[in-house]
Amino acid sequence: MVGLKPSEVPPTLMVKFVGAGTAGCIADLVTFPLDTAKVRLQIQGEALAEPSIRIVQYKGVMGTISTMVKMEGAASLYNGLVAGLQRQMTFASIRIGMYDSVKQFYCRQSESESTV
Repeated sequence: MVGLKPSEVPPTLMVKFVGAGTAGCIADLVTFPLDTAKVRLQIQGEALAEPSIRIVQYKGVMGTISTMVKMEGAASLYNGLVAGLQRQMTFASIRIGMYDSVKQFYCRQSESESTV
């Protein structure tokens, strides 16, 4: 686009936190059904008394997702989403939002040590 230049003012720490948390939440919205299916596959059959008898309810990730939608409805893919979004807003905000600040701190510190 003509006439638009990148901002010369770096984003504040709060802008980095909110942006990183939002990005984490969007990623979690996309991957949450896959994670739910993965957990269902991992725990199937654990509660059975006889370890030699296994009832396979789910077969593969897509089979698990389709079974969940048929038996429990599409909303079951997102059970526990609120807790996942809270986790992303805290951990992703801190981890990604502080990355540049911590990197600059250590780069400045290593530069000052190398000149001594």
